[in-house]
Amino acid sequence: MGEWWGLRWPGDEAARTRAAEPTPGRLEAAAGGPHRFIEGDNLPVLQALQAELGGRVRIAYLDPPYNTGTAMRYVDRFAASTRAWAQAHGGEAWGQRHAAWLSFMWPRLVLVRELLAPDGVLFISIDDRETHHLRLLLDAVFGEANFVGTVAWRKRVVRGRGARHLLPQTEHVHVYARDLARLPAFEEPLTDAMRAAYAEADPAGPYKLLPLAKSGTAHSARPNLVYPILAPDGTWVVCPTHQWRWSQETLEARRDEVVFRRGRDGAWRIYTKQRLVLPDGERGRTPTTYYDRATTADGTAELKALFGRPVLDFPKPVRLIKDLVSWATPRGGPRDEVVLDPFAGACPTAEAVLDLNAADGGSRRFVCIQQAEPLADPEFDTIAALGRARIDRVCARLGLPSDAVARQRWVPDGSR
Repeated sequence: MGEWWGLRWPGDEAARTRAAEPTPGRLEAAAGGPHRFIEGDNLPVLQALQAELGGRVRIAYLDPPYNTGTAMRYVDRFAASTRAWAQAHGGEAWGQRHAAWLSFMWPRLVLVRELLAPDGVLFISIDDRETHHLRLLLDAVFGEANFVGTVAWRKRVVRGRGARHLLPQTEHVHVYARDLARLPAFEEPLTDAMRAAYAEADPAGPYKLLPLAKSGTAHSARPNLVYPILAPDGTWVVCPTHQWRWSQETLEARRDEVVFRRGRDGAWRIYTKQRLVLPDGERGRTPTTYYDRATTADGTAELKALFGRPVLDFPKPVRLIKDLVSWATPRGGPRDEVVLDPFAGACPTAEAVLDLNAADGGSRRFVCIQQAEPLADPEFDTIAALGRARIDRVCARLGLPSDAVARQRWVPDGSR
């Protein structure tokens, strides 16, 4: 037997075929839209959506079970099979639990990938327990070359004692493209301080100056970026670093963006104008891999604002999901993307999409899937019921019609 490298676990062969196995049942027809809330096990629902939405989902956000050691919210047949394997091989509950979780996640990730558009992107939240396994799983499903990065989210501010060694404050959001070469650049608005840096202006609008000389560690100079430039007084300026940022052809074509100024030593400095406003809108910035703008406390406050009480512990904040979706919205591009959330929970993704549309006039459509998991709450008997109620209240707050969201159920064979 030859050498092999990759992620293996008890039950992996069955898990790898599960996505293609038909699940007896049907997805109810539903009137209304364009948004959709679907109640049911997300595995058969994702299968049922392939014919309609395969290759059309622009953004998927997943907040799956974190495998905390308690009973997994979704019941899969893999749990029993891996438990039997562990008992037969003298395995421990630890390995059994990880194997069941991996088998649970594999077919769902495969189906999500097939739903993504060629320029689509996946954001998936996870904590420290399974992040290393999930990365390997995502590499196997999406391809390692399509890994975009991992965002460290500061989910809460912890003070004082509470752990013997480290106080947990962060979770992870792994980001994968369907095809990294086709994924548009991520972008978010400038801060007020960044915007204030565009302090100069001409008839074309505000701008700031950037040195034409390339900064940073010197590398082997590219010949087309090394040349003298004629200054206003007829002298020649050689590059003070290893090369210019622009080629000579670009310089000549964009002369109106070039600015000559003398330094304190009397030597010429050459700059280019970076415009604040581009033809398709204001310039943005690239997001970073550290995110600290919203915490689970904000998520709790959001639910309290809607229902007068927190309802759930540690919910995802709407601001986090709004920012993720906004990052992946191409500059100047259409805002009618499909946003998929197969683990919708209390539906912060639905609220995020509705709020974004209200803010920028977009027509994004959410597809949220949530199983009717029991919820120990005096008002809502399931998490799905809570999610539906949240959507209704957000629609009412935004003045949207009651039929803006189509409601559907997955009905297994033999059920009514």
